[in-house]
Amino acid sequence: MGNKLYVIGMGPGSKEFVHTAANELIEKCHVLIGGRRNLEAYSHLFKETLVIGNNLDEIYRYISSNIGKKSIAVLASGDPALYGIMSSLKENIPQVEMEVIPGVSSLQYLCSKLQLNWNDIVISSVHGRQQSQLYDIIKANKKTAIFTGGKQSPDAICRKMIELGLSNAVVAVGENLSYENERIKVGTPDEIGKKTFDNLSLMIIQHKDDIVDSPPQWEYSTPGIPDNFFVRGDVPMTKEEVRSVSISKLRLKYNSIVYDIGAGTGSVSIECGLICKYGKVYAIEKDSEGIKLIGKNAEKFGIRNINIVNGEAPGALEELPRPNRVFIGGTDGNMGEILDWIHRECSNVRVVLNTVTIESTCEAIGGLKSRGFINIEIINLSVSRGREAGGKHLMTAINPIYIITAEKGE
Repeated sequence: MGNKLYVIGMGPGSKEFVHTAANELIEKCHVLIGGRRNLEAYSHLFKETLVIGNNLDEIYRYISSNIGKKSIAVLASGDPALYGIMSSLKENIPQVEMEVIPGVSSLQYLCSKLQLNWNDIVISSVHGRQQSQLYDIIKANKKTAIFTGGKQSPDAICRKMIELGLSNAVVAVGENLSYENERIKVGTPDEIGKKTFDNLSLMIIQHKDDIVDSPPQWEYSTPGIPDNFFVRGDVPMTKEEVRSVSISKLRLKYNSIVYDIGAGTGSVSIECGLICKYGKVYAIEKDSEGIKLIGKNAEKFGIRNINIVNGEAPGALEELPRPNRVFIGGTDGNMGEILDWIHRECSNVRVVLNTVTIESTCEAIGGLKSRGFINIEIINLSVSRGREAGGKHLMTAINPIYIITAEKGE
């Protein structure tokens, strides 16, 4: 058994949650590597041990030099595959064959204690993540589990949530899970923010409006929300079929940063927000009625990752994070200036424009070509909708729309 490295999940902490197969392997191995608390649980076996601290390079070298000579087990807290050491071992010593023994994760344990269904929880960690990204994830999802650490303690996270207007939530915090000094607290961000917790804790955040058992306005993974689902006004709206094709041309990712320029009622922004759960959507609209409608639609569909920008492009774009996807539904005569700004300020960006008139279509195509955009694609979309008339059905056409796609690299 000395030719393999055994990576063993130790569960949430207490030895009671380490299963039989894991214990049998630990007894057979010559060397145990892990955190101090995990190693202390097996001190009676008198094994050779290495404590993991700020010495991972030393650990990798030891394993590489001794695998095959000694049987080695790495004792990983929780489950090795859930924000555990497994991925760093694979990355840094890929030549070493591993066998992973799963363990009960602290997330499983805490959800069991709370009697909380966790199949819809989005899991995140503060490690290696910018602070703004963490709060975007909290904002965008119904339930979020966060493995905390460093300065990002549960109480600090809750205080920041209040500052960002995310106080309408229920927060559960677990520390020292499964040990005798286990502590689990449930409360509002304000209540949790006034307490002190161990930095290495687990949080579960649920938005209160999502705890109510109400069906989502759009429960599907595909775009194409019917027009009548949106709060409407006298502001132009990208129609359902045009919206579906335009969004498919954007080629969105779960973490895309999207501009919706000339957002109107926000129909494109809403659909992008549903797809880009870890991303961010900026709905840029100068009309005050449009701004109100975007807000109402974002609230109706429960979209938290939309930022509504009241202003006119390109001036309103200057202070925003740079996008990698841009949808242009309206330019108010500023098409050249908007394309100039995108070409100057953005890299690795994909742009989709909707135009109606021959003149605006020619301006868009010429503007993209002259500025060096690549992979330009032009389609003309003609849609007819059926309507009943005298017991029969007739097709009624809507205005043909040009959908123009282009890219800019570095």
